[in-house]
Amino acid sequence: MKKIVIGIDISKEKIDASAIDVRNIQQGVQKLGYQTFENRPMGFRRMLVWARHLIKGVGPEEVLFCCETTGGYDRSLCDYIYAKDLDIWRESALQIKRSMGVRKGKDDKADSLMIAEYAMRHMDKAVIYETPSDAICELKALLQYRHKLVQEKTEKKVRMSHLADTAAKNKSMSFILRDARKSVKALEKSIKECEKQILELIKEDKELKTNYEHIVSISGIGIVNATAIIVYSNNFKVITTANKMASYYGIASFRDTSGTSVDKKAYVKCYSNSLLKAYLTQAAEWTIREKGIYRDYYLRLKEKGKPYGIIINNARNKLIHLVFSLVENDMDYEKNHESLRAKRKSEQTKPEQLTNIN
Repeated sequence: MKKIVIGIDISKEKIDASAIDVRNIQQGVQKLGYQTFENRPMGFRRMLVWARHLIKGVGPEEVLFCCETTGGYDRSLCDYIYAKDLDIWRESALQIKRSMGVRKGKDDKADSLMIAEYAMRHMDKAVIYETPSDAICELKALLQYRHKLVQEKTEKKVRMSHLADTAAKNKSMSFILRDARKSVKALEKSIKECEKQILELIKEDKELKTNYEHIVSISGIGIVNATAIIVYSNNFKVITTANKMASYYGIASFRDTSGTSVDKKAYVKCYSNSLLKAYLTQAAEWTIREKGIYRDYYLRLKEKGKPYGIIINNARNKLIHLVFSLVENDMDYEKNHESLRAKRKSEQTKPEQLTNIN
């Protein structure tokens, strides 16, 4: 049980920290102090020195730091605190905001105290941060860089198409289109090089390589989707179940009911990683176009009159569950893999049963 909680509100240039004592929670929140530091290693060191003065008589293992997820701004702080063998909890900013009720006005000091109070009340749900491996961090950087390259390529191709259709043909326009085509080819080359780097990184790590090969054995899932699943699940160590991954992707449906007056159909919430959802949608659309069980499934639902959006979402869920099943069972995809796996298990148990009888 933690005795001291330090809430940290993070921005690009500074961090605001509020410390509270939670040993006598029945008597209310006891504020220990508040301070502002720079969002860089020197500021992190000063924050820990400040914290040590506040928590004299309390062991490091009895202190919990908590901060909001703020993209790249909080990663350095979390890595620094983790390296010092201290516990820090990264929680969704939306989760904290929604849990604290109605607030009138805000500032950084109040936000840091709010984060500390949230951690105090929900300490049993704390997920202690662990620094991802260097390979995962590099894969994430490469995946994000590839996405930017694809965006640039798409933008250039759209502009080229627009110019070719609307602009008058002259020497200047010919040069612009010719140069734009060169830029597109250069971007395509960079994208391929980026993918090559991703594959080389994966091959260097045995565990990453094994899981990657299991995932890409599924028809329709390629390097982008496989790498994204590995990166954002921290190689299946942070997100450990298919249902949690489906919720993170924003493809898990939820139903709203209340008494006798509210009973909404299950629907997909808007809280999701939209980029990953787009990647998985492309994979699902590919699988239902190709001959196989997903195509047959699509045709069955279509005959029943199911909307296209529901069919695609179901296909996305099936792919995610299939990925986790293959990784969990350490195997590549094969047609009717569930029944074949059950058959193999039964065959393995038969000799043992015979031995027990004898």
